[in-house]
Amino acid sequence: MTKPGSTERTTLKRLSYKSSESTADLHSILDENLVAHVGVVIDGAPLVIPMAYGRSDALIYLHGSSGSRLMRHLEQEPEVCVSITELHALKVARSNFNSGMHYRAVVIFGKAKLVPNEEKQRALDVLSDAMIPGRVSEARPSTKKELASTLIVSLALDEASVKISVNEIDDPEGDMNLGYWSGTVPLTSGASQAIPADEESHSLPVPESVKRFIAKHSK
Repeated sequence: MTKPGSTERTTLKRLSYKSSESTADLHSILDENLVAHVGVVIDGAPLVIPMAYGRSDALIYLHGSSGSRLMRHLEQEPEVCVSITELHALKVARSNFNSGMHYRAVVIFGKAKLVPNEEKQRALDVLSDAMIPGRVSEARPSTKKELASTLIVSLALDEASVKISVNEIDDPEGDMNLGYWSGTVPLTSGASQAIPADEESHSLPVPESVKRFIAKHSK
């Protein structure tokens, strides 16, 4: 696997100090987030769709209905661009020009690869456990009909860019002592108590994987 930021498309030209070549950073951002924005070109026009994803070693998996326009396009194994962003705070400088955000972000370039039928179940397990670790062993197994109606593609992490912005407010000297406020606004998201779907679920204990997910993501 090529380290992040080492190709022409992934080398950060501007503010290069925010670039990370760490594979550990790449995996951390992918493993700690849930939604990827997948960009493709269909009939000459760009299309960007948010999708769930899951990582296995140096691959990520994307899935959807075989009736989906996007999945039918991905089935043809086109070039794609995938981005994942983890937002931590707003940086409020004394001027709007110097304001910004604290974040970690990944951009992946590559060619989608259709997952063959015999590998679908494993890929779906990766996707499910990426969302709620340990959930696969607690849920009803997929049926043949469900597998047949699902398309899954993989994308190698060979061409990825990692960008991390954690610097504090850096107001220029000329903006100081003019009576303007400067600081950061932390942004958080978290999980709340699980809500049973129906009477049967009310009578059953919350699954251990769900409880672990809530405990990890509670704020």
